[in-house]
Amino acid sequence: MKILLHSHFPAGHAYPMQAVAQELVRRGHDVVWLTSADNEARVRMTGAAFVATEAIAVVDAPLMAENETGLLDGVHSRLVSRVIAQVSDYRRVLRDFAADALLVDVLPHGARALYELGEIPVYATLGVIPMYMSSWGAPQAVSGKAPSSSTLSLIWNHLRHLFRQWVLFPLFLQPVINNQRRALGLANLPYGEPMESFTYSPFLHIQASSPSLEFRQRPKPTQQRRHTYHVGPLVTSVITTPNQLPAWWGDAVNHPKVVGITQGTLAMDPTSLIVPAIQALADNPELLLVVASPHSDEIRARVGDLPNVRFVKWIPYHLFLPQLSLLITNGGYGSITQALSHKVPLICAGQTEDKKDTAARVNWAGAGIDLKTDNPSTNQIRNAAEKILADDGYKESAARLGDELNKLGGQGRASELLEQLVRAGHARSTF
Repeated sequence: MKILLHSHFPAGHAYPMQAVAQELVRRGHDVVWLTSADNEARVRMTGAAFVATEAIAVVDAPLMAENETGLLDGVHSRLVSRVIAQVSDYRRVLRDFAADALLVDVLPHGARALYELGEIPVYATLGVIPMYMSSWGAPQAVSGKAPSSSTLSLIWNHLRHLFRQWVLFPLFLQPVINNQRRALGLANLPYGEPMESFTYSPFLHIQASSPSLEFRQRPKPTQQRRHTYHVGPLVTSVITTPNQLPAWWGDAVNHPKVVGITQGTLAMDPTSLIVPAIQALADNPELLLVVASPHSDEIRARVGDLPNVRFVKWIPYHLFLPQLSLLITNGGYGSITQALSHKVPLICAGQTEDKKDTAARVNWAGAGIDLKTDNPSTNQIRNAAEKILADDGYKESAARLGDELNKLGGQGRASELLEQLVRAGHARSTF
C-alpha cells in the first residue's frame, strides 16, 4: 500500500513517526514522509521517501524561532493559515503519489479537509503527546491534574468541558478553521463538536502509550472511542556498534544503582534540571549518575569532574534505560513511555507544553514523582530520589506499566492497524 506520513517539526514528534515509517517500509509498503527539512536524515534512515514541507514550513517558522510547538497554548490565531498550508503541501505530494491513507501526528485539520474533498481515501492520527479527551472524568488539557475522586469536582470538570465544546470552540476555534474550509469549498464544521473531533481521526487513532497512562479514559465521541487503539512506545530499531558507546560504559552496566538524567528535545537549558540534579545526588557514593545531554561539555565545565558522574552527548535509549534504577527527566511523552517500558521509575520536572500532563499521568499511576516545576531545587530532587529508591512500590508500579506497554505491539501493531484501515477502505469502495 501507499502511505503518506506527515509529522510536526519537533524531534519529539519525528521519533515515533520514524518507528512507524521504518516498520511500514520493512513490510514492503511505499512510504512518503512529509516533514520539516531538519528531519531529513531521520526520514532517510527508514527507507521512506522524504519531502520537505513548504507552505507548512512558512507557518511553522515563527514557532521554530520561539522554540515552541504551538499545540497547547490556546492561541488559535496560529491556525489562521495552517489548514490551507497543509492542504497545499499534501496536494503537492499527492500529484505524484496516490496515497491509500494519510497518517498525521497532530493538527489534522488539513487531513480532514482533504478527506471531505474526496482527495484522499482516509486519514488516521498518531498520538505522540498525552491524549486529551472531554469525557466525564478526563482532566482539562494542560492542567497537570489527574481525574478527581470528588463528585463535586467531577461535575465542575464536566461543566468546563461542555463550556469549551459549546461556547469557547464555536467562538474562537471554529471560525479560524471554517474561514479556510470555505476557501477550499467546504461547509463549516458542525456546531458544538467536542475536543476529540478537532484532534483525532474518527477512522483510526493510534496512541503511543497504554490505557493506564491515559487514566483509563476513553474519547467522548462514539466514532473516536470505537477507533482508538493504544500501541505502547514507538521506537526505531537502531544498530549500535561498541565504538559508539562511551569508554566508561562498563561502569554503568556493572553498577547496582544508576540514575539517568536527561532533559528532552525542546526545553534544554541544563541549569533548570540537569545541574541541580547532579548537585543533589553527586555526593551519594552509592549512586552512579549518567547525564545524557548534547550540552554535556557545558555541564561538565559548570559542575566539574565528579567521581560518580558520567557524561555523554548521545546514547541509544534501548541500551541506556535498562541500566537505570531511576530516570530524572523533564517529562517528554516519548521518553516517559520508553522508560516505563523498561520498568524504570521516574522523577518528572517539566511544566511547559504537555509535560505537566505527562508528569500527572506518571504520578497517578504510582510510577514516579511529579515535582510540578521546571526548576526544581536540589532538596526537591534529593528527597524525591531518596523516596523512590527506598520504596519498592514505585518500581513495582513501573514494572506493571512496563508489562502493559510491552504487550501492546508498538510500531508493528500500528502498521497492522493502518493496513486494516486501508483494506477496509478498499472493501467499501468495491460495493
